[in-house]
Amino acid sequence: MFLKTLEIHGFKSFADKTKIDFDEGVTGIVGPNGCGKSNIVDSIRWVLGETSAKALRGGEMADVIFNGTDKRQPLGMAEVTLVLSGCAGVLDTEYDEVSLGRRVYRDGRGEYLLNKQPCRLKDIHNLLMDTGIGRSSYSIMEQGKIDQLLSSKPEDRRAVFEEAAGITKFKSQKKEALRKLDYTEANLVRLRDIVEEVERQMRSLQRQAGKARRFQTLHSDVKVLDLHYSHKLWREQRAEKSELETSIASLRQQQGTLEVDVEEEQEAIVEARRAAQEIETKIATLQRLIQEKESTIQSATNRIEFNTERAHELSVLIRQNESDIESTTNKLSQQQVDLQEADHMLNSVDEKIAQYEASVREYEEGSKTARQQRSEINAQVETLRRERNGLESRIATLEARIENHSKQLESDQARFVQLNDELSRLQKDEQSRNRDAESIRKRIDDLRGTIDGLEDELSVKEDQYHDARRVLDGLQNDLTEFHRVFTEKASRLEVLRQLVAEGEGFEKGTQAVLKGLDQPDLFQKAVRGALASFIDVDREYVVAIEAALGRHLQTIVVADTLVAESMIDALRRGKLGKATLVSEESVRPAMDRQLMTVPAEAIGWALDQIDCDEKVRSLVDRLLENVLIVPDLAVALKLHREMSGVAFTTLEGEYVSVEGVIHGGISGDEGGSFLQRQSDIRELELATETLAKALDRLEDRRENLHERVEKLEDQLGSYRDRLQQRRVSCSTQEGQLAVVERDLQQLENKLESLRWEQKEVAQRQDNLDEHLKGAQAEKTETQARIEAIGQETNTLGQKLEAAERAEQEAAELLNEVRTALAVERQARESVRSQRAPMAGRLKELEDLLGRRNGEIESYRQRIVNAEVETATLREQIETATVDSTGSKEELERVKSERLEHTQAIEAGEGKMSEERRHIQKIATQRGQEEVRAAQIGIRLEQIEGSARERYQCDLERFEPDSHLLLAVIDSQRQSRGRNDKRRATMASREAGEDEEENSYDEEENEVVSAEVNADGEEADNVVDFPDPAEPDWEFVESVVAELRSRLDSLGPVNIDAIEEFEELEQHYKFNIQQMQDLESSKEELMRMIARINRDTRKMFAETFEKIRKNFQDMFKELFGSQAKADLLLMDDADPLECGIEVIAKPPGKKLQSISLLSGGERSMTAVALLFAIYMVKPSPFCV
Repeated sequence: MFLKTLEIHGFKSFADKTKIDFDEGVTGIVGPNGCGKSNIVDSIRWVLGETSAKALRGGEMADVIFNGTDKRQPLGMAEVTLVLSGCAGVLDTEYDEVSLGRRVYRDGRGEYLLNKQPCRLKDIHNLLMDTGIGRSSYSIMEQGKIDQLLSSKPEDRRAVFEEAAGITKFKSQKKEALRKLDYTEANLVRLRDIVEEVERQMRSLQRQAGKARRFQTLHSDVKVLDLHYSHKLWREQRAEKSELETSIASLRQQQGTLEVDVEEEQEAIVEARRAAQEIETKIATLQRLIQEKESTIQSATNRIEFNTERAHELSVLIRQNESDIESTTNKLSQQQVDLQEADHMLNSVDEKIAQYEASVREYEEGSKTARQQRSEINAQVETLRRERNGLESRIATLEARIENHSKQLESDQARFVQLNDELSRLQKDEQSRNRDAESIRKRIDDLRGTIDGLEDELSVKEDQYHDARRVLDGLQNDLTEFHRVFTEKASRLEVLRQLVAEGEGFEKGTQAVLKGLDQPDLFQKAVRGALASFIDVDREYVVAIEAALGRHLQTIVVADTLVAESMIDALRRGKLGKATLVSEESVRPAMDRQLMTVPAEAIGWALDQIDCDEKVRSLVDRLLENVLIVPDLAVALKLHREMSGVAFTTLEGEYVSVEGVIHGGISGDEGGSFLQRQSDIRELELATETLAKALDRLEDRRENLHERVEKLEDQLGSYRDRLQQRRVSCSTQEGQLAVVERDLQQLENKLESLRWEQKEVAQRQDNLDEHLKGAQAEKTETQARIEAIGQETNTLGQKLEAAERAEQEAAELLNEVRTALAVERQARESVRSQRAPMAGRLKELEDLLGRRNGEIESYRQRIVNAEVETATLREQIETATVDSTGSKEELERVKSERLEHTQAIEAGEGKMSEERRHIQKIATQRGQEEVRAAQIGIRLEQIEGSARERYQCDLERFEPDSHLLLAVIDSQRQSRGRNDKRRATMASREAGEDEEENSYDEEENEVVSAEVNADGEEADNVVDFPDPAEPDWEFVESVVAELRSRLDSLGPVNIDAIEEFEELEQHYKFNIQQMQDLESSKEELMRMIARINRDTRKMFAETFEKIRKNFQDMFKELFGSQAKADLLLMDDADPLECGIEVIAKPPGKKLQSISLLSGGERSMTAVALLFAIYMVKPSPFCV
């Protein structure tokens, strides 16, 4: 390979296109200083990729473009083309000749060309790598830089040796591979993070997707059942509403009939009122007429007085205006004389201005003509210049196109052969990939079968888990409710016990005795308690017994009479109030009531309705021995009249004593019932004891269920992990299948592309011949046009100079005339400014004179009018007086008619009021039925709104499907059966747990029956199977409620999770495949780097030894046989990266570093080293 030609155009001093041919051997370029010899070297460095403007002796890259001279215009582009020949076996190209080009434009744009085709600088560097050619390689040794090789650092010096060893390209490939390896490693880290995150999201979305599928199934059944049940309710409500509307219409008709009667009566009243109103109007008219007549008389009298005074004032004004007219006439005459003088001066100035304006128009026309001529010539010159520039650029383009077409024809022929070989190879690859795809599909089918089985098992386990979880949640709710009830009852019990202990509600003295008075240690031991604390009464008779015992409930039972006396004495001493005391020993037995019968109206004896401690039995018997309980006070009074020696107490708290004294009413203290408090305490103690036992059982049951739920969760996790593993394996296989299918598609696309490219190459070869001939013909025509443009440009230049002179002369004359015209116009404006006030003042005086004459005539006419008006007003006064007297007589007659009509109206209104009350009664009844109809309408709207909101369904258009409804009902029954079987299976596996569940259910039912629903027992839910022809609506309603409960128990559901999971799964497969591809790429890159290291180390070692041997021999050749030199690696362990030290010893000197040599010795040493390199790896040229 050698340098063949160098073409330079527009580069530095080469304004014209210059072509330099280099023959074999040495070519010398000689000439005086400044003729451009160094510019040739700069052009070679520049075309090889020099990017430093400073290295080319410039400030910026645009400085290399020819900048023009006194006789030549600057160029807009610089271009250099270097042609190498004999490249076929050296460079990575099939061409024997390679053209390297570079262009730069004034605007900073630049481009590189490889065989006339645009390319990158990197493409040129890669092409010339390891050839010794480059902008800073040993093929270019510039003036004064022969020893630069020795001045470099040892580490930088090795670049020349690497170029000679031919490993530069390998090191570049290694650098690129390391960069790709780092990028691949970073991508792998990122992909691993992505895959982990995707796996985490898949686990979450998998659960959500399963939940969404269950939600869709449940929602579908709920929709069918709920819509049919809602439609049934809707029909029933519509029928009831229709009946109400019929009744409302009947009432509305009755109301309408009555309203017609009322309207007729009202019309009669209106007619009477209208007649009365007419009378009122007539009265008002007469009263207004009387007032108007009286007002007219008074107004006329006042007007006569005003006209007399006004006539006198107008006479005075007439005399004043006559004086003003005389003064204004004199001023008007003087102003007219001044105005005539100003008009004469203004006419004279206007004549001069007209003359100057004519001259200005004449000169402006001449100037405009000259300017137009100059502009037209300039436009023609500019058009020709642009056309010439375009043609020159076009010629350059055509030349490049001609050369490019020639090269392209040769390239297309070689490419056609290459395409045939590539097609054959790709077809073999396609067959191999098809076999791989079939094998992967079989593995995917096997995995999907396994996944389906695992999903079925997981679904069963999930149902078991949800059932257990639902039971646990229900149990937790029951436990919470039981805790709440227990806490409330315990708190209430504690409060009541505290009240009893403190004697709350008792009198002050009683409370003092209960607290032990002034000797608590003594008295509290003797106190047995208040009587109320020993009595137990059914809640139904508490009020009656309290009324019978009254204050005796606060009686304190003590040990003996002596203690009672001491306590009374202590109460008196301490002024602590009063108390009622009784000792156990002082109570006598009561009389026998066996002979007394209970009347039919009574409930029973009071003693029969209570239970008390034996300590106070005798006392209670004495207090209630003759007391009957009756329903109310009326019965008590009746029996009191019939029976003697018996007291009566009622269920409402009234008490009738033996003597007939009645005690009753409301005490005002609802919380002070002593017996009620005791009854509440006993009930609460029993309830809290029962609840405590129930809570213990519930806690034990919850622990067992919790353990079971945890066990099921562990089983679910195991199933999900196994399912996830199978899915990941399936996803991996699907990812591999997708890669294979993608490879197959890519192979098919490549095959199609290659076939298309074959056709394209053949067609392009045919078109290139035609384009080549056309370009050559166009180039000849363009060159001829450029010569013609040059001649036209010279002719237009002469015309342009003449036009510019004529334009300048016309402009000077025009300025002179415009100046004179401005002076005259200023004089005219001055005269006009003086005349304007004169004309205005003249107009004002004429207007004033006219106004004064008009005012005089107006005043005189107004005096005459006032005299006429006064005579007329006197006549009106006489007429008005007569009319007013007649109107007053008519007014008295009309008032008597008004009284008669008023009495008739009052009678009609009374009759109409009675009819309206009847209408109101009907309207009330109708309103009640309309309210009921409205309520039904609201219910219908609620049913319709619920259907629209939940299912987007219009019930009016809904068509029931009995077959679908019955099918869903049957499906729900079968589902319940399957659930029962599934539970039975679970029970057989966990018999112990099942026994605990059954035991818990029985206990729970007992507790709930005893504590939560004390008023009744819970009934078992028995599902009947009705005739299939008619749906069991009760069953439908229960199923809808159950399914809704199950839907609610699912909580928030992400319906999009199914689609999101599928998309995420595809994304996961893609990422897995990408990660596998990156791992393969990483391994391939590491193998390539190892191979490059091995090959380059071997090549560098061999080349270094050869250069070292040649350097030693050449140094002796230049310095003599006694001279010694050597090349040393600074680190033998790392020959690919270490620096290279040059050692030289001229004759008569010690072996030393080249930095200590003289200038001549350094240059000769550098020559020896360069020759040693050229002996191993000669470059195509050396400059």
